[in-house]
Amino acid sequence: MDVDDLRGSGPGALGATDLRSIQYSGSGSNFAVGQSPSPSAPWPRFNVKSYTRAINYDTISLRDELVRTQGEHPPRGGGGQPVVGEQRQILLVSGAHAWNQIGATTTPVPLAAAERLLQLWTTPHGVIRAAIANHAAVRSTTEGGRRTTTLSFAVPGRFKVNALINDRHLVEKVESWVANPVLGDMLIETTYSDYQEFGRVRFPAKIRQTTGGFPSLDLTVSEVRPNVPVEIQVPDNVRRAAVRATAQEVADGVWYLTGGSHHSVAVEMRDYVVVVEGPQDDERAAAVIAEVKRAVPNKPIRYVVNTHHHFDHAGGIRAFAAEGATIITHEINRPFFERAFAAPRTVSPDRLARSGRKATFETLNDRLVLTDGTRAVEIHHVRGNIHNDGLIMAYLPRERLLIEADAYSPAPPNTPPPARPNPFSVNLYENIERLNLAVDRILPIHGRMVPLAELRRAIGRTP
Repeated sequence: MDVDDLRGSGPGALGATDLRSIQYSGSGSNFAVGQSPSPSAPWPRFNVKSYTRAINYDTISLRDELVRTQGEHPPRGGGGQPVVGEQRQILLVSGAHAWNQIGATTTPVPLAAAERLLQLWTTPHGVIRAAIANHAAVRSTTEGGRRTTTLSFAVPGRFKVNALINDRHLVEKVESWVANPVLGDMLIETTYSDYQEFGRVRFPAKIRQTTGGFPSLDLTVSEVRPNVPVEIQVPDNVRRAAVRATAQEVADGVWYLTGGSHHSVAVEMRDYVVVVEGPQDDERAAAVIAEVKRAVPNKPIRYVVNTHHHFDHAGGIRAFAAEGATIITHEINRPFFERAFAAPRTVSPDRLARSGRKATFETLNDRLVLTDGTRAVEIHHVRGNIHNDGLIMAYLPRERLLIEADAYSPAPPNTPPPARPNPFSVNLYENIERLNLAVDRILPIHGRMVPLAELRRAIGRTP
């Protein structure tokens, strides 16, 4: 079989090049990749009440709209848990731009672009179009009287793909690798089964996907509409979005590095700098590192404190390691990070891979203190927090500042407290009390700097 054999439509063929757009809907489960409660646990599961994916292959655009509910009780791990009632999500990509939409508000998420484009090009019709466009290598084999064909191709800097085609010219399985800031060349396996005729198009009624070795999607398709209008325009704020970090000095020698969805904190010591949190990816980390060097010139970043292993909070720590910084993390994360950091990074090599350096780690169980004799940075395990088993926080006793991630993300000012307190936040406050920490202000990795009273109000502990 030649890849061009799959261009046309007709019995046994997908008709990939005749299909300009497609929309399919269904229900099932999805999973929050990179948000497990511990490094060895599966991704958290959510119930998907409704799911609609719309794709325009010509404009290289995709829109996912889904309604999900809480899938696991208690809500262990991340991914926006706990979900109260029904939650609607709209996730989009067009060309190099990715964003999320809530009502009329659009939020750029550039880190998601490559993976969302991979989802577009590994659909049954998309993978054929991509194989043709990228001159896929074709290899056919016969085993047990069954002939299969594998199409292999790569989009440099984006992803690599192997697509398995059966003897009926139907896509059965797609193995793909996309660059992930934590896992490196991250494997995504998608299987398609129970093909049915949906009007003028043949499409799988069952789609299952694993990412990084754990389930990430289980979808039963109920409706497919070929060649429907799919118009997706990139919003101006998404097109103009730039990664930036802005340093605000919140105490003498302490800088709150904001400017995105994930913040960092830099603490100046006598001879070096400690940075709490290296989130997201190389690009975000590079912006943070540059701003730290501007705020604190002529002192090296000796340590980066990783609050937990979730990918959005650990994706930038390799860039700090490339600068020579030691990664401080909870001891349960060390084996995971050492395996992940040793994995191949051929799709899009990052700063650490290009530097030739090897990451170094320093771990803690309950407590670790960095001090220069004048200033201390205490690092504590947040015990019993079901968001993450290895969650840690940083406390500056002289400044009475607490730096924490995900346990408490303050809502905008004047927002009423939730009807049900977030269990992650309740646990954080219990840990503050257990450790007898004298906290005046909280510097959260998400949200805004707030007094401790805001946390008390959010969990119903106001005096």
